[in-house]
Amino acid sequence: MMKIKIAPNDPQSMSQDGDAILRSLQNNSLPMVDLLVRESLQNSLDATKENEKVTEVDYIIKKFKTRELSSYFEKITDELNNRYKEEEYILAIKDKNTYGLTGNYLSKNAKELDASNFHKLVFGIGKNQEKEGAGGSWGLGKTSYFRMGAGLVIYYTRIQLGNNYEERLIASLIESPKKGQQLLKESDRGIAWWGNYSEDEERLLPITDVEKIEEILSTMNLKRYKDEETGTTIIIPFINNEYDRSLNFLTEIENEITLAVKRWYSPRIYNKKYVEKFNASYLSCFVNDIEVNKFGFEPVFEYIHDLYTSSLTGKSVRAEIVTEKVMFPQSPLIDKSDYIGYVSFIEVDENMLKTLPPYNMDPTLKYLNLNHINNENHNAKVMAYCRKPGMIVEYATGTDWFPAAPVQKENHMLLAFFVPNSNAVLNEKYNSMGYKDIESYLRATENADHANWTDADKVGIINRMKKNSKNIIENAFQDNDSNIERTMTSALARKFGSLLPPRNYGIKGTKPPLTPPVDVKNKNRKVDITVLDSNPISESKVEIEFELHLKKGVKSTVFLQVLTQEQRMDSLNWIKTMGEDIRFPFNFETVEIENGFELDIDLEKHSFNINNELENDIDIKGKSIIKSVDNIYIPSIAIRNTKQSEELN
Repeated sequence: MMKIKIAPNDPQSMSQDGDAILRSLQNNSLPMVDLLVRESLQNSLDATKENEKVTEVDYIIKKFKTRELSSYFEKITDELNNRYKEEEYILAIKDKNTYGLTGNYLSKNAKELDASNFHKLVFGIGKNQEKEGAGGSWGLGKTSYFRMGAGLVIYYTRIQLGNNYEERLIASLIESPKKGQQLLKESDRGIAWWGNYSEDEERLLPITDVEKIEEILSTMNLKRYKDEETGTTIIIPFINNEYDRSLNFLTEIENEITLAVKRWYSPRIYNKKYVEKFNASYLSCFVNDIEVNKFGFEPVFEYIHDLYTSSLTGKSVRAEIVTEKVMFPQSPLIDKSDYIGYVSFIEVDENMLKTLPPYNMDPTLKYLNLNHINNENHNAKVMAYCRKPGMIVEYATGTDWFPAAPVQKENHMLLAFFVPNSNAVLNEKYNSMGYKDIESYLRATENADHANWTDADKVGIINRMKKNSKNIIENAFQDNDSNIERTMTSALARKFGSLLPPRNYGIKGTKPPLTPPVDVKNKNRKVDITVLDSNPISESKVEIEFELHLKKGVKSTVFLQVLTQEQRMDSLNWIKTMGEDIRFPFNFETVEIENGFELDIDLEKHSFNINNELENDIDIKGKSIIKSVDNIYIPSIAIRNTKQSEELN
C-alpha cells in the first residue's frame, strides 16, 4: 500500500482547495476529452528530447479490477470498492522520446524544487515552463486529468540520470470537498498524494523501486518503460462513462480521443515540414494501438493540415490554396522588413468535404466543434491559428479575422490558417515590457487552456494580426482600386481552377437561369451589375433583366463569362486557355438599355460598352437575350470600367 499525505488546511496560508483548483481551468466551450488531449499532447511535445524527429504518444484505454488497484490507496480503499464496480476503465497517456519528469524531489530548497519538472507537475499549480516555445504552464491545464475520472491521477515516469535510469511513480487526488461525495472524507481541502515517505517522515517521495512500480502497473495491465526508453505515463483510473455502460463505451471514447487529436493537432501529425522549419519533432499518435495519421484524416483535417503547412513555409502546398505574407505598416519588429506571419485560405464545397453521397460524412463544422454556428447555406468562414507548438488555439468564425459580408462562392466554406513568424524579434518598446519575440508575446497572452489570443494592455499586435489577415482575404476576393471588376460571387477562383463544368450540369442539355448575385453594398461602391430576373425562352436562349450602377464620367464594359467548376472566364481568357478553335459558348443576341444610352457592341457580341457622361452616378435598367452555342456551360455576366477592359485587350 502507498502512503498518503493529506494537504494541510491552514486558514492563514491562502491555499486553494480542490474545488478552486478544478474550477481554475475555465472553459465551457470545449469537451472534457478535448481539454485533456490538448493538455497531454502539449506536455509531451514540450518535453521532447533535443534532436528527436518524432514524439510518440499512446492513448491506452483498458479494463482493470477495482479491488486490485484500490488496495494501494491508503484511507480510500473501502470508498473505492464501495463506489465502483468490479471492473472499471483506465485511461493511460504514454509518451516516448521525451525526457520524462526530470528534476530534484529530495531537496528542501524551494528554488530547487521550483526548477524541478517532477515537482511542478505533481505538486505545483500554475508554474510556468521555461523551455522556449513551450505550450504554457504546469498545473492549471492538468486539472483536466482530475476531472476525467474519480479525481485520482497516477504519474509514472522514467528518466536518464547520467549513464543510468530512474523510474518514479506517485499518485495524486484533487476533488471538491464541497459536494459531499469525497473519496477522502477527512480532507478539508480535497487534496492528497500517495507514495513513500522520506526517512524524516516529513516529505512524501515517489516510489522508485522498479519491482514495486511493476506490481502497481500490472494491476492496470500496463507495462514499464524498457531498454533506453524514457518518458512519462499519465494514468487516470475510474474514467467517467457518459454512455450508461453501453457496449459502445470503449469505441465511443476511442473515437472521441481520435477526433480530438485530429481537431487540435492535425498540423503537427507526421509533418516533416515542421521538422525542417523548427528542427523539432513531428507528432506520432496512437489510440489503443491504432495510429492517427494523415491517411485517416477526414477531408477538413487534410485541408487544415495543408493550410498550416502553407502558412508555415510561406508556399501553398495545393494549387487551390492562396498564401499571403502578413506585414504591418508600422512594424513592432526590430527588422521593419520582416513579416508578422502568413495566412493561407481555400474555398471548399460539399463535394470536396465529402458530406454528400456516397460518402455522407458528418457536417464539417461538427468535426471542428462548431456545432453552434449556423451553416445552413454552407458558407461558413473558419480561421484556425496556432503558434510554434503546432496546437490549434481556436477555430474562429467571427468578423475579427474575416470580412463581415460573404466573400466566397455560394455553397462554399472558406477555411483559413494564420501562422505567426514565431522567431521575429520585437523592438525595444516590447522588450522592455518583457516580450522578446512574437512567440513569447503570444504565449504570454494565452489563457491557461490556450483557447484564444487576447492582446495585453496597450500592445495591439494580435488585433493588427487579425485586421491585416482580414484585409488580405478581402482583397483576394475583391480588388480595391478604381479598376475593380464586380462579379456575382467570389473572385478567389480567378487565381486557380480547372475547366471542368460544375458537377452533374449539362446532363439533360437544358440551361438553368442565371443566378441572381449577392447584392454587396458599401460606401465606396464601384461600377456593378445586378441580375434582377432571368427567363429561359428556348433550349439555347435566356432573357435577363439587369440593373447597372455607373460611375459619373466613366465608360464601362459589360461582358459575358463562362462559369466553370473553379473559375469564371471571359472570352479573352477562354481563347488563351482553349485556343481559337473552340468557340466561346455565349454571346449577346440583343441588348436594350433605358434612357437611350448608346451601346458599342463588340464584333463577337461577347461584351458591350456603355458611357455615363452625366455629372453624377446613376442606376439604370436593361434587358438582354443571351444565346448559348454549348449547353454544358453556364453563363455569367459582369462589369468593369473600360480602362481595365482596354488593358485586358
